Amino acid sequence: MRWPTITLRTRIFLAMLLLVLVGFGATGIVSGLHFRAEEVEYHRDRLLRKEQAIESHVAHELTRQAQAPLSTAVLPDILSSELCAIADIHGMDVALYAMEGSLLLASNPALTDDGTFPMRLPEGIRNQRNMVLTIHPSSDTLREVMIYSTEITNSEGLPLAIMVVPYTDGRSLPVEDEAFFRALAYLNIVLFLAAAYFAYLLSRSITRGLDAVGDAMRSTRSTADKKRVKWASKDEIGALIAEYNRMVDMTEEHAKALALAEKESAWKEMAQQVAHEIKNPLTPMRLMTQLHAMNADQHTPESIKEFTEGMLAQIDAMTQIAGDFSQFTRLPAHERKTVSLRNLLKECHAAYPEASLLLPREGDWIVLANEEQLLRVLNNLLNNAFESVPEGRKPLVSFGLRLEEGLAHLFVRDNGTGIPDDRLEQIFEPKFTTKSRGTGLGLAIVKTIVESFQGRIWVDDSTEAGTEFVFSLPLKS
Repeated sequence: MRWPTITLRTRIFLAMLLLVLVGFGATGIVSGLHFRAEEVEYHRDRLLRKEQAIESHVAHELTRQAQAPLSTAVLPDILSSELCAIADIHGMDVALYAMEGSLLLASNPALTDDGTFPMRLPEGIRNQRNMVLTIHPSSDTLREVMIYSTEITNSEGLPLAIMVVPYTDGRSLPVEDEAFFRALAYLNIVLFLAAAYFAYLLSRSITRGLDAVGDAMRSTRSTADKKRVKWASKDEIGALIAEYNRMVDMTEEHAKALALAEKESAWKEMAQQVAHEIKNPLTPMRLMTQLHAMNADQHTPESIKEFTEGMLAQIDAMTQIAGDFSQFTRLPAHERKTVSLRNLLKECHAAYPEASLLLPREGDWIVLANEEQLLRVLNNLLNNAFESVPEGRKPLVSFGLRLEEGLAHLFVRDNGTGIPDDRLEQIFEPKFTTKSRGTGLGLAIVKTIVESFQGRIWVDDSTEAGTEFVFSLPLKS
């Protein structure tokens, strides 16, 4: 199971809340331990004072009721009625044990049932005198009882019994302490809510700058369109945003410089291409003119006609160059209308009867395009198909249409020499040509026309046995 990603703002918020909770918990634990220690000390002091008062009272009663030295056996008879009164006067229960540890007399028989006053003192208690001890009356309870044990002696100083005084409410909180802890709990709740609110504001203020930068980066698509982020504070986030704004400015300047360089490079390449293409026919025209001038006195009607035809051929080549460049800069320029691909392909087949037309039997296959430009695409592809067939090989050129997922796929297939694999990626670029003559703009113009109609063109197959060009157009619904 993959855990969801926690944002930086959420992590900061949770970390601050955890820190507040740890602080509250530590404060509560230290306060509890402090009050617990004070409470235990208070109960020990109170138990000591009560024990001393009860011990003096019991000694007074023994002195008052007996003239001769007493023994352990007569204690229950002497104190049976007085022990309960002593306990009521001092508000504390009391029990007397024989020196060997057996219970002699208790002010409250119920305490013998719950184990506060055991029927026989454990060895550890019998051997410890004048000390405040904490005991567990039974093993199945966590209740603690503080007791104080001391010896009762006769007039001769001989020990008669062990007096045990318990303090069973040693774990209960005083009313003042309960009020303090209640007020502390309310205060902690209020402080926690306030801390949560300020933690939210702080985490939001820390990440607001990052969010501003992220929003600015997401709101624009290109690097050159990135917007500056406004930030009033000069803290660490402000420094980060200032650096981001500086990078935006640098990126914008670099983008402008790159666009200008690309534009200049494109114009230079275009100028070189135009100069090269125009220079090709000018060279033979100059040679022909020079030769014609040198043999001016020997001209015959046949030589003049040959010279004129040669010059016109070169002029036509220059006209074609100018037309291709003009068309490339003006594409697309025609309005789109509904075009029936069946009729278009049949018209094209009439101009190229030597090519085979392959069409499904039914359907008109309407697209939104320009008929004149689509004819130009097919003419260009068919001319290239026939020109790719080498001499000595019979041309086998076919073209047609097939349907696939709402698209019309028009194809032109030949049995020419094919296109090398290392040049397939360049065939639709301007200036690319495999012919000895031409501007190299034919397939670039074809690509521009097809893409202007939301289509796509590619080479589906190219081997030494032939090449197939395919371009797709969306059918009009």
